[in-house]
Amino acid sequence: MPSPKPTGRVFSLREQIIAVITSLLVSSLAPAALAEENTSTSEPANKSAPSAASTSDSDVSKTFNEVETLVKEFYPKAKIVRTENNLHFEYKARGLTGTQSGLKELSPDSGGIAGDVVVKPGRYAGHERNPSETNLILHMVYFTAPYSEPADRHFFTRLSYPPDASIEFLSRFKTMIDEQKKGAQEIAVKVAPPAPAVSESKTSSTSGDLASTPQAKPSTEPKVSFGSRKLSKYSYPEGRFKILLPGNPNCRYGNVLGMRSVDYNYPESQGAYLVSYLIAPGVIDESKVSVLLDAVCTSLTKSTRSAELRRNAITLQGFQGRQLELVPKEGKEILQRFRLYVVRRFVYIIGVAGNKPWVDSPAAAEYLNSLEVVPELTAAEQHAASVRAFERKQEDSRKTFDERFAKSRLDSQEAASRARKDFERSQADFKYRRY
Repeated sequence: MPSPKPTGRVFSLREQIIAVITSLLVSSLAPAALAEENTSTSEPANKSAPSAASTSDSDVSKTFNEVETLVKEFYPKAKIVRTENNLHFEYKARGLTGTQSGLKELSPDSGGIAGDVVVKPGRYAGHERNPSETNLILHMVYFTAPYSEPADRHFFTRLSYPPDASIEFLSRFKTMIDEQKKGAQEIAVKVAPPAPAVSESKTSSTSGDLASTPQAKPSTEPKVSFGSRKLSKYSYPEGRFKILLPGNPNCRYGNVLGMRSVDYNYPESQGAYLVSYLIAPGVIDESKVSVLLDAVCTSLTKSTRSAELRRNAITLQGFQGRQLELVPKEGKEILQRFRLYVVRRFVYIIGVAGNKPWVDSPAAAEYLNSLEVVPELTAAEQHAASVRAFERKQEDSRKTFDERFAKSRLDSQEAASRARKDFERSQADFKYRRY
């Protein structure tokens, strides 16, 4: 059995990750900790936007066909309504009045789904954050409007799904919609020898859908599985995330400058799995997230004395992230692949480090793609949840009052009927002297 040499390197790297993020995190906190951002950016309206009829009908039809096939695969009984530039689908969804908009919207029950994809000319010019994912307690709402520059149109997409929705469905759906966006570029760093060119469709990525990296392996090289079926899902309430692991990992935790840091490590014979997270004292300013992530990647490369092989911009459930690949400058067959995400005041780092065949194995890819986070509620979301809870309480109180009133009225009617019958019986007894 090969010696697990990469494990020690992961422990050292983990400590440097914490040190780098801690030094950069303080300057990236939003001015008002745990406060809802009241400012929203809106894109200027495209004055010369063409009509929907001028869009490429073949591309729209192809996208709608793919989405419709995906919905039927996971929800065979779903109701699908389709027009030239509009696709609507729903299953086990009921209409509820939105607490914020006041409009009637679909809320899918457990095992249900509801979504709309509308093709509109020009860029998205609304005030809603694009993309965004909102937790409405009963269900989640994913919104995005990717813009296709060649066709000068955007796909206005809104997907409502319950907490138990399939991760695979969500990942594939987001990938289909995000592919309509043209011009996404990989943040590449030149190394010697220069990496081969990669198409844009491979470099753009969505949440949890990075099973294959831009580094392609020759077709003649044998594939290695390394027992990917052994992974099991583990849940960590404090860290607000779930992930697949081969078993219970080693745990280290502490406090750095008032920030809670927790690190999990599971060593294997060929490498090691790494999961770390930091809890900042306040929400990290969104305008500084991208700069923070790139600074962390650069600092990690320098502090570990490694060569940066590749860096990709990725997302997880609508939150920004980076995928970073490092190799030793000595040229050893060791590869380190990390993913960093900023989710409001949480900073997540997951990674694999070890022999290159093991890092490129399906087991490592399945592990990296398995991260699920439960974002903290913002002030507006907390207010909306409180309003919904208050409305439910009022509705329950009204139902209870109506039930009690109906029962009391029925009892009164029955008592009056018995009293009338008793009176009529007493009159008959008196009249016919039956006493």
